[in-house]
Amino acid sequence: MSGEKVREIATLEKREWGKGEKRISRIMLFFEDLIKIPLFRCQKCGECALSSTAWICSQRCPKRLRNGPCGGTGEGGTCEVYPERKCIWYKIYYRSILLRRLPYLRYMVKVHNWSLEKTSAWLNVFTKRIDPPTLFSKRPKQHDT
Repeated sequence: MSGEKVREIATLEKREWGKGEKRISRIMLFFEDLIKIPLFRCQKCGECALSSTAWICSQRCPKRLRNGPCGGTGEGGTCEVYPERKCIWYKIYYRSILLRRLPYLRYMVKVHNWSLEKTSAWLNVFTKRIDPPTLFSKRPKQHDT
């Protein structure tokens, strides 16, 4: 697979964080958490995909799946790991229908870069470590696989 193709499906950059940037990230993460944890039950992945998942944090999946449900989703949309709960991707699918954001589920979210875990997604967008969210465009960016 060519380097360009890999960059389309994964965030590869592992730039070192400067001392000032770490401080700014902690401050921004504090304010980000004030908003995103109560509203979206954010899991602080540092690579927010809320705009692609109908404003439900896909990282609430016990398997941390970013691009759809696992093969173990039960009848009626139950979670394989916690059968008493609905699969988070079941919820994302039905909310996407409700919000008319179903086309956003047809496109792949980049593979998670674990070095961004517990960093500010807002700062990661501003510093271009990750792609910005797709808020209102009619056609989400398509990644060829």
